[in-house]
Amino acid sequence: MLTRLKKFRLLAGIAGLSASLSFPVFAQDIFSVSGVHVDESAETAAAARDQALAIGQRKAFEEVVARLTLPEDRAGIGSPSQADINNMVRDFGVSNEKTSSVRYIADMTVRFKETELRNYLRFRDIPFAELQSKPVIVVPVYHSGGYTSLWDDPNPWRDIWSRNFASGGLVPVKAPIGDLQDIGTVSAEQAENGAVERLNELARRYGANVAVVASASVSGETGSETVDVTATRYDTGGAPQVFGVTETTQSGESLNDTLIRAAKGVQDQLSAGWKRANLINYGTGGQLMVFIPITGLDDWARIEDRIVGLPVVRASRVVAMSRREVQISVDYVGSIDQFRTALAQQNLSLSQMGELWFIQPAGSDRLQSLSIGG
Repeated sequence: MLTRLKKFRLLAGIAGLSASLSFPVFAQDIFSVSGVHVDESAETAAAARDQALAIGQRKAFEEVVARLTLPEDRAGIGSPSQADINNMVRDFGVSNEKTSSVRYIADMTVRFKETELRNYLRFRDIPFAELQSKPVIVVPVYHSGGYTSLWDDPNPWRDIWSRNFASGGLVPVKAPIGDLQDIGTVSAEQAENGAVERLNELARRYGANVAVVASASVSGETGSETVDVTATRYDTGGAPQVFGVTETTQSGESLNDTLIRAAKGVQDQLSAGWKRANLINYGTGGQLMVFIPITGLDDWARIEDRIVGLPVVRASRVVAMSRREVQISVDYVGSIDQFRTALAQQNLSLSQMGELWFIQPAGSDRLQSLSIGG
């Protein structure tokens, strides 16, 4: 612990390191897949490259579909033809290329056309979600050999989460950097005892409204360890949700490999829960007339960008505008609750007063001064 604290004192002089972090509304292209590794051989280098690129695009398709759908629904997707995949790919790039006369190796990034991919799933009646949540902060507590660690070294469980391997997908997962401010916010004991106010403070620092305490306990002999993870999700204003993941070290694996699989298991369960709540039924939806209090045109432009970019919004149009408010008509898919959840991920709140609906920045009190006739 002392070594770690000394290290952080040295780093404290770096501008902004131990100050409160500021994160924008999280956004990532969920229809883009990076780090697809291909390694193919054929009779010629050109043939190996063509074969590798086709396989890479198929791997990317499988990954992006896994992001959007639940495991039990994927059986109905089938295996698309290469022509189908080509039609869904917007573009791709390659890096780390290596070639020989008969072999091609590279890492690919593949971007898909949103409309074509949606249509492919909808035509096969495959439910899917595409609303991305705010980042979730994982608090990785590690138990091994009677030793408990959160911020202290060694903590291989924290090291794995710190790689941000789960930063993509519908539920981006982040790990706290573990600087002096984090250390002072919550301890391992407080995290495992559900110190909600401290966990919420940590989450807010990273632009999140959800903290997940993931306690990993390692038991067994070297080479055959069992990793038991108890994960408790703390949503603001909601009851804690508890789930577990268990992985065992297999022949030829290291404990680190097992911890990685356990971490991915936690991520998979977080994603599955979010997807179940946000599967879009394109056969339902409606139209809503909404009033939005604004402070000026720039403010309205920022709010409008957040609304029209939501996957649940089919269309929106301005009905009336003044210096203080905008009235819009919104066509949405799914339910009102899904629309409200989607807005919340963009730090906007949807509320109803009588028969009127309002959207305003989360945490603001603009409705207090809004004049409907304004």
